[in-house]
Amino acid sequence: MAKPRSLNNIPDEELMLELQAGREEAFNEIVNRYKDYSVRFCYRFVRDLELSEDISQEGFIRLYKYRHKYQITAKFITLLSKILTNLCLDEFRKRKSHPRVELDAMPEGGVVRLDAHSVLSDEKSPDPEQEVYTRELGDKIKQILNTLSPRYRTVLILRQFHGYSYKEIAEIMGASLNEVKIWIHRARNKLKQKFNSQVKAV
Repeated sequence: MAKPRSLNNIPDEELMLELQAGREEAFNEIVNRYKDYSVRFCYRFVRDLELSEDISQEGFIRLYKYRHKYQITAKFITLLSKILTNLCLDEFRKRKSHPRVELDAMPEGGVVRLDAHSVLSDEKSPDPEQEVYTRELGDKIKQILNTLSPRYRTVLILRQFHGYSYKEIAEIMGASLNEVKIWIHRARNKLKQKFNSQVKAV
């Protein structure tokens, strides 16, 4: 009888296939790989570590529950992020509140680009001096982000904090690529309008 293949170094997508085939230890390997990522991901939305851990756990439960429906049509991490995003949005609806952006107390890890230039466009700050200036305005951007609708704020969190591509965001949000481009464009326009009005008021 052939010895089962080691799970340590195989790709995430193949782990899911092993889980579908009945290898329960494949699920343990997935959890070990992504438990920290999942908590950080949720924390960027809900700003509560205990709640983030609960949502993360529920995310893995859903992943296991629907394991037989999995198909290799996208990266595994995109699928997991979609599950977690939906759970976070469910939490917002239950609370009748919106996702809030709070950078100062975030756990380490992940992609964070919270300066005025990078949030308002996909380009990097043009020079070091300008980058320092725009970072000084990060608190203003953070406050304005918290006034956006859940949809607009979510796509910007996925884009700016987690570094997802437009295509990946579309997969996570269950939307078309054009819809995501429109949402991000409109979200940035709203940010620019509010940002400019606040800067002029200073």
